[in-house]
Amino acid sequence: MVATYARNALGRGRLAVAVVLLWAHFAWAQTTSQPVERIRLDPADEQETSTGIVNTEQSGLSVQPGEAWNKPATVGGINGQLSTGIGYDANVFRTERDIRNDFFWSLQPAGYLNGFFGKHSYLLGYEGDYAKYFEFSTEDFYDHRVLGNTRLDLTRKIDLLFEAHYWWGHDPRGSPGNRVFVVGNLDRWQDYLAKTELVIGREISRAQIIPSLELSGRRYTNNDQSIRDFDTHAARVRGRWRFTSRLYGLVEGGFANIDHLDTRNTLDRTETEFLLGVGWQATAKTSGEALFGILYRNFKEPVQTTSENPTWNIRVHWEPETYSKLTAFTERASEENAGGTGNFLADTFGVGWRHAFSERLQLDTALDYTVAKFDTFREDKYLGFDLTLTYEVTRWLDLGGTYQYLNRRSNIADINYDDHMLLLELRIDFEHTLTP
Repeated sequence: MVATYARNALGRGRLAVAVVLLWAHFAWAQTTSQPVERIRLDPADEQETSTGIVNTEQSGLSVQPGEAWNKPATVGGINGQLSTGIGYDANVFRTERDIRNDFFWSLQPAGYLNGFFGKHSYLLGYEGDYAKYFEFSTEDFYDHRVLGNTRLDLTRKIDLLFEAHYWWGHDPRGSPGNRVFVVGNLDRWQDYLAKTELVIGREISRAQIIPSLELSGRRYTNNDQSIRDFDTHAARVRGRWRFTSRLYGLVEGGFANIDHLDTRNTLDRTETEFLLGVGWQATAKTSGEALFGILYRNFKEPVQTTSENPTWNIRVHWEPETYSKLTAFTERASEENAGGTGNFLADTFGVGWRHAFSERLQLDTALDYTVAKFDTFREDKYLGFDLTLTYEVTRWLDLGGTYQYLNRRSNIADINYDDHMLLLELRIDFEHTLTP
């Protein structure tokens, strides 16, 4: 007992010292530098700004066109990063009662190799996310993913894209659709994806059409959760017609077949979605897309209710300066509950902001609110907030601090929770250009 108290006291002392030093760097940077026009947000920022509360992996309709092509990479070279740090979790098991806290070590390596062969390009990568808790080893996780993509420039107006990944991951406690009470180790799984897209037309063309095909699935590897294993076969098409240089029309359609390997699972279904909308580039600072449509879910088992629901996907970007950008979004996703006996719709509303206070100090923040409406009387509401400050010590070394708040409020008794997390990180970036 004495050893445990001593260890916790030592951990808190180290954390306090790290916080003081980190904020001293931040304060110094803000008083000695003025904001300058230094950052252009990466293409990846055009995707949703999200704290990652909702898991949409189980819907074949959730994939956005072109999302695999936003990985950071030196043109024709190798780049990557290694982040390591110490964190504090105020509610490790995300419970309403008997709350436990703990410190943890974090390690996040990532590396990418990309290059060209003729007019074509490729990217290979590895991403890892590891955590080791001081006291509760059941919360340790070792997630990692290998990925690759290729873009074939077939003609002046036609590209063919291939994407694949294999992912070893886990279900976070307290997330929508995952088990409410998990005894022992976290639920772990392996996830695969193979996807191809045909891009006909360019961004500046009058018309563009993007048909895609996808095979994906998940296999649970512990805690006797094989009832949740599934495969998805999906097809989708996105069309765009440019009315003017600032306004274009959009049409999207998708079909997915979700098939579970265990016959006890009653959530086998097909999902069909149709959306119409518009996109705009009102000014150099404001852009967005808004799509509305219908989602049909046809279940193969009579115990599940076939449904027809409105759906939407809206994103708005505002960039008042080149060093500041605000993104707001809302969307509806089809989800399924753990255990194979229930499904729900997840309506998410979110906003994110990235701002560079100086050449060295940058803020990233995001807020998500999700309402999960189950096919029963159950309704869960999730709130997530992230705030990250990053200070660039040198061109290849960053110091960062992240605060995250998560909560759940439900009409089911005893499953509400509040969780506060803090992570202090040291990140090393590297890159190397390969000469032809």
